[in-house]
Amino acid sequence: MAAPFYFKNVYPTFIFIGMSVILQSQPEAYGLAYNDNPFVFFSTAYTATQRFKIVVLPEGYPTVPALATVRVWPRIGVTDGGVVQENKAFYDPSEILQSQIAGTVSIPAVNHPTLVSAVNMHTGYNLFIQEEDKVGGVYVGGAAIFTDIKSVWNGVRDKIDWLDFDYTDYDMTTGAKWLTDAPDVRYINSSESAFLSFLISTPSSLSVVLKGYDSTGLITNGVIDLLPTEDYNRIAIGTYDLENSDASDWSTGNPTTFLTGVSYYTVQLSGIGLTKTVTFNVDAQCSKYSPIRLTWLNRLGGFDSFNFNMKSEDKEDIKRASYKQEPHRFTGTNWTYDKQSRGTTDYNIKTQSKLTINTGYLTDAESVWMEDFASSPVIFQEVGNELIAMSGKAKRIATQTSLNDKLKQYTFELDYALSNDRQRG
Repeated sequence: MAAPFYFKNVYPTFIFIGMSVILQSQPEAYGLAYNDNPFVFFSTAYTATQRFKIVVLPEGYPTVPALATVRVWPRIGVTDGGVVQENKAFYDPSEILQSQIAGTVSIPAVNHPTLVSAVNMHTGYNLFIQEEDKVGGVYVGGAAIFTDIKSVWNGVRDKIDWLDFDYTDYDMTTGAKWLTDAPDVRYINSSESAFLSFLISTPSSLSVVLKGYDSTGLITNGVIDLLPTEDYNRIAIGTYDLENSDASDWSTGNPTTFLTGVSYYTVQLSGIGLTKTVTFNVDAQCSKYSPIRLTWLNRLGGFDSFNFNMKSEDKEDIKRASYKQEPHRFTGTNWTYDKQSRGTTDYNIKTQSKLTINTGYLTDAESVWMEDFASSPVIFQEVGNELIAMSGKAKRIATQTSLNDKLKQYTFELDYALSNDRQRG
């Protein structure tokens, strides 16, 4: 029996006398795609030959086709209470769902809206679960259920931390945290981008409240009105982003003048519960070196940025293949060679650009934050308000603390994500 078509929140009813599929546990409404999201279920008509058909359905089904069809069998085992059971089955669609999300970001154009829907960082789904058993040696479909609509976003927690994870800590509907583990105080230079991402399970009117300060105190205010229509959103909130945002979104203040004379500014969402305030210090880190600003996908699916202000170094790795050939040739009546004769010929030459970067002295919170950068699978370098793809090379990082290490600095090496070719010899 094929999975029936249905429209969102309108499900058919299955009636099989004496048979049903019971859903015992399921993930929370929102979860992280790279952690566990198991469904546990069983049939009231268990047999030794029973199995279950699972269809992973996108939230837009049937307009959007089903993502995958799999089959699972009940597992025989002992529960934590010492009870032997053999009828329960489980299925975790996480790996299927991971293919539906992406770690992408871009620096917005001039006169851009501050709010950016981050639909690529999550996917909504539910499961069609149907029992199947053998009739005359052939598997036949029986009772079935649909699970509730769930959502996973492009995040991950270490396995121990996942055991205590609560998505409501990050749901702005009730007042919570931004999707980042970055310190609340950060540094940014003039005309640079920065992003803050958030989850809001019940989208509603919001405002970004901005306050600018100099050495004397508060000197300017700004309010940017938002109307999110999606659960996952991102705001572009760096110095470049504020100066080039759409002035019609500002109910208070002006994007072209807000940063004038500002030494630092704070960002907070209004219209919901209390949230963490993020502070951006502007042009506060002096260095004789040109800063390298990197942006990366953090563990919670947002994008963080950091300026590496100390010495950086560009390198070029060169790989080549070559072959030997006879340098002599007939010249008139002679078998000879000349100064342009080539005995060794190079071909298949590849070059790989590399970048070595160094931090300045870090706080303890920034030192912990560097592990998030070092392990990130998606890294960009911000150059001239464009993002250039990079590839991290770190294989190990030691967390430094003031107690153990006094002054804390890190060195990282990265590859530019695109390698280059040269001509054949």
